Amino acid sequence: MHISELFYSVQGEGHLTGRPMYFIRAQGCAVKCPIRAVCDQPESLAFRGGTETSVVTLVTEALAACGPRGWVCLTGGEPAEQPDCEALIAACRQRGLFVQVQTSGMRRISAPVDWLTVSPKAPCDELLITTAHELKIIYTGQSVAELSAYYSGFRAFNYYLQPCWQDGETNQAETLDMVYRLNRAGMGYEFSAQWHKFLGVR
Repeated sequence: MHISELFYSVQGEGHLTGRPMYFIRAQGCAVKCPIRAVCDQPESLAFRGGTETSVVTLVTEALAACGPRGWVCLTGGEPAEQPDCEALIAACRQRGLFVQVQTSGMRRISAPVDWLTVSPKAPCDELLITTAHELKIIYTGQSVAELSAYYSGFRAFNYYLQPCWQDGETNQAETLDMVYRLNRAGMGYEFSAQWHKFLGVR
């Protein structure tokens, strides 16, 4: 695996907010998404940099960090672009770890995961993954029609709208207003903050 960083913290977003996890951040992302210029992890986008780490080493370090029956979060960059992504998922689960994968939905993931988060960077009809535990959309001013297309075309337990952070500022108020608007229109979107930023942790 080509890795940008490894760290132990709490999940700050979505349904699993507050759960301690060992984060494995993949290096590299080929998705030319509309928020690439304001991505909060720009250092993980390029395919240069990072370190090559074996699946065995990653699983061993994850177990040491979070203990048996702990959680591992594969994120990025784009973990689904890593050739050994599914091997890492399988190896973690074989050792008793729970696995969350955060992906753009532009590549299929065949290995079973415990919690799949899709944060789309393309219209719903362009996604290769259209079913997940949660859909988490970074709000950058999308229209009601665009967000409605995700709600009707994607199957998930939870539909989240999350503010976009740029230069230390966030469109939190606008995001919350849109959540209210969508719910009044019959769509069960929820607000998801990046609580780790408020806590001052990674």
